[in-house]
Amino acid sequence: MADTLPTSFQLTVVTRERRIIDVESDEVELPASDGEIGVLPGHTPLLTTLRVGTMRYRSGGEFHRIVISWGFAEILPDRVIVLAERGVLPSEVDPAAAEAERIEAEKARSGIRHRRGASRRSSSDDQRSSLMCHPERSEGAGRRRGAMRAAPIRTDPSLRSG
Repeated sequence: MADTLPTSFQLTVVTRERRIIDVESDEVELPASDGEIGVLPGHTPLLTTLRVGTMRYRSGGEFHRIVISWGFAEILPDRVIVLAERGVLPSEVDPAAAEAERIEAEKARSGIRHRRGASRRSSSDDQRSSLMCHPERSEGAGRRRGAMRAAPIRTDPSLRSG
């Protein structure tokens, strides 16, 4: 008798702190590091890394979501185990706290960009002031970048025909 494929699988999502869900599921979509992975019952065994993103799963005809960040997923024909660094259910999200974190992250990001831009500008300003004080450097710099002067062609008079 041939083996039949399962019609559902056990889905477990855990973090270091807690077990987020442990349900019977019909389908799951995972944010894998190489792209989204869709898993149905009977899937080929697979171990994959996960990135930050939304994990979607269907259980009892209803779709559910969990935001996860970094981790691993073990996929087997009859179960899927997700080990995530962090996982948050939609009911656990505090909109005010999320907005405050977003603003803080944008400030940190703009500070990094500002510091990088400042170091680049000061470096190019130093080069310009150096060229103003030492004009001979600009002439030599042009030659180093591939500018070549044509050399006069000299031929041996004994090689001339005629």
